[in-house]
Amino acid sequence: MRPRPASFAAVVFALLVLATVAAFAWSQRLKRDPLVLDRVSFAAVPRLHPEMPPVRAFTPNGDCRYDEIRIRFRTTRSDRADVQVVRPGGRLILTLARGIYLQRYRFHTFYWDGRERDDGLAPPGRYKLRVKLRGEDRTLVPGGVMRLHRAPREPRGECRR
Repeated sequence: MRPRPASFAAVVFALLVLATVAAFAWSQRLKRDPLVLDRVSFAAVPRLHPEMPPVRAFTPNGDCRYDEIRIRFRTTRSDRADVQVVRPGGRLILTLARGIYLQRYRFHTFYWDGRERDDGLAPPGRYKLRVKLRGEDRTLVPGGVMRLHRAPREPRGECRR
């Protein structure tokens, strides 16, 4: 005997309702999990003039003011990771650290001087941080951007941190 179309439709509807409830429960569970990467900040800090306030954009032009940007974040889980600078579309610009051990509940600080992998200067624009956790096989891209501005080239002086 063939099942009636109405009873088949009722079974399909019940399965869809069950799948929707399960997906909702799973998403609520994920929302309650703590962030793996938090307290992310980007600030261009002047080397020679520490009295100047940090800013969000940096100009790697060799004048020793805002030539690099400080990237700071905290992880809530320990893991080995790759720390990278990428374009908003995901294209890799530079790997700041490869296979570094990030200890949980510690702040990690990296500096980027505006250079690309081939040692040339990156074009002006917006850049993002990407952290690839090797043990968890996760890639994290937090909110916020680093802004690289181009300024007239200054003679390269001795800038010390």
